Amino acid sequence: MSIAFFATGLASITWSLVASLAPKRLIGLTGGVFNFVGGLSAVITPAIIGYLADGTSFFYPLLFIVCLGFIGALSYIFLVGKIERIEDRV
Repeated sequence: MSIAFFATGLASITWSLVASLAPKRLIGLTGGVFNFVGGLSAVITPAIIGYLADGTSFFYPLLFIVCLGFIGALSYIFLVGKIERIEDRV
């Protein structure tokens, strides 16, 4: 349960990161895309877990969530570079 509370706090930090990185005139659009992707995953993930749990035991849904966590962690480690605002090219 404490990990879930930690992750909730981490999610609010990512919102401020999106606002800090986006060009000033595109902060709203960037936040909207960020929220859309999060909402889309909130719709798709329970459906996938339900499908996996219906045909198997709890192992494959748990493995699916663990893999998503590792993919997320590796993407932060290897894809996120220097944290600085993207300059507007207009």
